[in-house]
Amino acid sequence: MTDHAATIRAAIQGLLNAEGDGYVIGQIAVAMGLERIDSDGNIEAVPWVWSPPDQPHWQTSALLSEALDLRHQADIED
Repeated sequence: MTDHAATIRAAIQGLLNAEGDGYVIGQIAVAMGLERIDSDGNIEAVPWVWSPPDQPHWQTSALLSEALDLRHQADIED
């Protein structure tokens, strides 16, 4: 059986290593929008959040909350 948490952690750490800033992963929360085509040809879209099974829920909630705060504070052009 594949250790999905280790695979995801390694992939994200690879991205961080490529940036070269010296950061390592502490906790992880992955948020995505998923889409699929149903049998009628309609697009189903759902939000999805993943965190390692051994990570406390409060850490996941705190990471997602902080991400929202950072997003709202960011100077982003639409």
